[in-house]
Amino acid sequence: MNRLARIVWPRSLAGRLVLLLVATLAIAQLLLITVLQTQNDSFIAGIVRGQALSQTVTLVRLIETMGPEDVDRLTSAFASRGFCAWVSATPPDPRTMTRAEERLANLLSRRLHGVASGRPDVHIDTEGTTWDRSCPERTGDDAPWLRRQTGAPSATPQEQRPGFGAVALSVPLSDQRWLHLNALVSLPGIWNPATLLSFLISSLAVSCVTVACVRLQTSSLRSLADASERLGRGETVPALDLRGPAEVVAATLAFNTMQQRLSQFMHDRMRLLAAISHDLRTPLTTLRLKAEFVDDQDVRADIVATIDELVAICEATLAFTRAEATSEDTQTVDLDALCADVVEEFASVGADAQMIAAGSPVLLPCRPVALRRALRNLVDNGVRYGHSARVSVLRPSPGTVTVRVEDAGPGLPEDLLEEAFKPFVRLEPSRSTETGGMGLGLAIARSIVKAHGGELTLANHPEGGLKAEIVLPTAGSTPGSDEPRR
Repeated sequence: MNRLARIVWPRSLAGRLVLLLVATLAIAQLLLITVLQTQNDSFIAGIVRGQALSQTVTLVRLIETMGPEDVDRLTSAFASRGFCAWVSATPPDPRTMTRAEERLANLLSRRLHGVASGRPDVHIDTEGTTWDRSCPERTGDDAPWLRRQTGAPSATPQEQRPGFGAVALSVPLSDQRWLHLNALVSLPGIWNPATLLSFLISSLAVSCVTVACVRLQTSSLRSLADASERLGRGETVPALDLRGPAEVVAATLAFNTMQQRLSQFMHDRMRLLAAISHDLRTPLTTLRLKAEFVDDQDVRADIVATIDELVAICEATLAFTRAEATSEDTQTVDLDALCADVVEEFASVGADAQMIAAGSPVLLPCRPVALRRALRNLVDNGVRYGHSARVSVLRPSPGTVTVRVEDAGPGLPEDLLEEAFKPFVRLEPSRSTETGGMGLGLAIARSIVKAHGGELTLANHPEGGLKAEIVLPTAGSTPGSDEPRR
């Protein structure tokens, strides 16, 4: 059974979509064919419900009981705008009746049982036959108005009757003559209730089935896209279930493999650096102890300072690696409040730091501890090198939020704006760790921002000072003003 299902149900996404769409359209066409057949039956039912058959039976019964001189008066009395009858010796043109005409002829035969001398002939025209408002002259010209039956031209004015069909009935009489009757029958319109209902049902069925099936078949794609976005933000994503078409299963398997390899790589790097740090601390401690036995105080101080710098580099390297190897859970936080807390840390110790809040609260899914560290590094740079820091939260476009940190310093040369993000690059002229740090602040900040799926850039402000901008993606946050509020 499973093997048969695999044969009938394609594994590829394209095959499944094609099969579902074709099957739905086939069912819709069957429904339309059924409705069209019902429409044809409704035309015959209209003839039956109308007066055509009953008038034919009445005329045949009356003609069989009266003389030839009274027949013309009788047929004239029955004539109307949509009904015409006459008696002639000319039989109808030989032709093969359709199934619908056969059904109507059989019905008329049953009603004329014991009265007519033969089988009636029926001609139905549902294609908008031209209606001749007059009956043929009773002078031997037996050409009926239903010209399709004999092909003879009519000498009387004609008019097109949209929405009507025509039926021509010919009944053999006992005196070898024929009673011919032509009648108009109302046709169901193109957009009659049955056709309209069928169209709506078929359209709704195709739409519902197509949407449901496509959503079902592509749900695994949506899960894969969501997991990819979360992984790009640095979140820990569990392995995805292998479900869906073959192409999606292959992509999901590749994603799971990639994620596993990335995670393993990060863990291996962390273990390697931890081991290096541990191994370096022992010889550095030994060197420091040996330096104490150096008699020259100046030489001893230089050696100790160099050892301390090596220790600081090791610690900074570990801090930089920990910033990239994120294991913090993602939380939805108020970005205004997070930035305000960072600014308050610096303002509380007398630094010139100010918060400029967004026009409306911005809820951001992030790892708050890591993002707080990135903001702290930027504010620290602004306060240290630019003498002040102004933090603002903006909504420049839907789906993104921008955190801007501006200072009042001299800025940086344009060719060094990107260079500043490289690890251990110190742009402070003294190159001293006491005044310029280790050169990892911006590198760590950019690493954290990229782990959130964002971007960190530096630019010189036109009015002076340096401007650092963090652009982060946000989902489901309340749209706010593009301008900050003070």
